[in-house]
Amino acid sequence: MVAGPNFGVACALASALTWTLIGLVGRALAPYFSALAINLIRSTLGAAMLAPVLVARGGWAPLSRVSAEDWLYLALSVVTAFALGDTAFFASARAIGLGRAMTVSMIHPLIAGTLGVALLGEQVTAAVAAGAVVTLGGLVLIVSERAPVLPEATASRVEGVGLALVAAAAWGVSPVLMKPALRDVDPVSIQAVRLPLAALVLWATPWARGTGQRIRLHLRAAGALLLALGFLTALSAVTFVAALKYAGVTLTAVLSATSPLFALPIGLLAFGERVTWQAVVGASLCLLGIALLSL
Repeated sequence: MVAGPNFGVACALASALTWTLIGLVGRALAPYFSALAINLIRSTLGAAMLAPVLVARGGWAPLSRVSAEDWLYLALSVVTAFALGDTAFFASARAIGLGRAMTVSMIHPLIAGTLGVALLGEQVTAAVAAGAVVTLGGLVLIVSERAPVLPEATASRVEGVGLALVAAAAWGVSPVLMKPALRDVDPVSIQAVRLPLAALVLWATPWARGTGQRIRLHLRAAGALLLALGFLTALSAVTFVAALKYAGVTLTAVLSATSPLFALPIGLLAFGERVTWQAVVGASLCLLGIALLSL
């Protein structure tokens, strides 16, 4: 059976779900590592887990079809998403609080969709456009309700909002840069290269200092969680790129951002977290938007 748009939609939603699970594992690892260190570790372990999969599927031969220009785009997508986007987002969250940073940066699917239409010639129907707006509106309701801004986090509001916009722009550009390389190469092969590149970029950053020592110190206590983090990262990465290949930039950008929707039932069932009417309305809008996107 040939994979098509519906398969891409399913992969985008799977990527969002696995990202939610990564968040839960990251929450459990918080006593041992900082958020930036967790991002570094998950990229490294995800890359290590994809390498044997790539070898088992025939090695590096598929990557020979990637042109030098597309390799450049792939490298730029890594720098854009991880070095620029993630760094700007973490800085924004420190300045204005996680809730507001997530809300502002939620425009990145709209940026990706606009660039996909303008640069890649993707077709966006009225249903897709409406679904994107409705879904993102629901996500804003969920995110703003579940992660309120703390009073002490608003001192550098202008700078923080600016950094969140930088993160949104970087995350919007990154999938567009990846798309050309996916014409002739499968998602596993692409991510088997992209994740190691991301890990190398992150290891070169200042927050990598001391990470290796902390891993050795907490390996016995956190080893199982680290393995789960690596597995989920590899799975999320591959499903995201599969969605990008088969569903296009616009659908992938919107649907893969729906992880807050999955966080609602998981938080309720696993941690007994309260679900408010605002979150219920937001979730309902997300489901309506996903239905429109799947038409």
